[in-house]
Amino acid sequence: MRRSGFTLVEMVLAIGLLVLLAATMFGFYDGVLRAREQGRIAVKSGVLAQRVANQIAEEIRSCNGFLTSMGPGVSGTDRFISIQCVRFPGRQVFRRRSITEEAPPAECDIRQVQYYLGYDREEETEPFMYPDGTEGPRPLGLVRREVKTPFQLAFIDSDEKSVALDVLSEELTYLRFRYFDGVDWTDYWDVGEGSNGGNSLPQAVEITVGYQLLPPPEEEEDDENQTEEDRPTFGSSDLLPALPEPYSPETYTVTVRLMQADTFFGSRLMRAQEGAGLGATGGGQ
Repeated sequence: MRRSGFTLVEMVLAIGLLVLLAATMFGFYDGVLRAREQGRIAVKSGVLAQRVANQIAEEIRSCNGFLTSMGPGVSGTDRFISIQCVRFPGRQVFRRRSITEEAPPAECDIRQVQYYLGYDREEETEPFMYPDGTEGPRPLGLVRREVKTPFQLAFIDSDEKSVALDVLSEELTYLRFRYFDGVDWTDYWDVGEGSNGGNSLPQAVEITVGYQLLPPPEEEEDDENQTEEDRPTFGSSDLLPALPEPYSPETYTVTVRLMQADTFFGSRLMRAQEGAGLGATGGGQ
């Protein structure tokens, strides 16, 4: 008599196939979820970096040339930039008022803005290890510092602070600037002060922000701690053209064209003349 049903081998084989099919489906589902999460994080990181870079670019676009009482419109290094930019007064200034109404406080249309990376330099904090093996203070993120201009100080109350400090993003730990003088890109820009400054704006500024951990500069290279004598000269021959930013999926670059810059490359000519003067002086010595 012939028996009907499954043998033990057939049962084990069927269960094994079911387990394999379930594992395959679970692995595919888990891979899709991981890819979706990575894509969401990449989009979120890209949007944040783009917004911050565009904010810096907008303020650079609104910068002035040389102002006699406030210095050059743009000055900075590869890790720091200072901008004398224009802003529109608030809407309340333009609102119609009767004769008996009190006038609103005066507002200045010029402001000085600085961008740089902040670091926790408190002595009691533990040193932070960077990917390149160096130890230093812990990064705090990208910092925006707005300094009240002399005109603003005349209008604001004494209780208001003359410096406004804001951490734009704690996630962004990489910042680099390059300046185009019409011929070369350089990582340092400062045409000096006085009437010889003329139109102090570069032809373009390249902004790179990202998520790579960038160690703090050395104390002697820190722009905030440098004196005028320690800073490099704008026209000196050791200011070689700055290399372009290497590609990295963790960095985002925006290039700003300054339409108000000197169309005849006055800053480039000034740099060349200053460099020639330094060369002649060095040769004479």
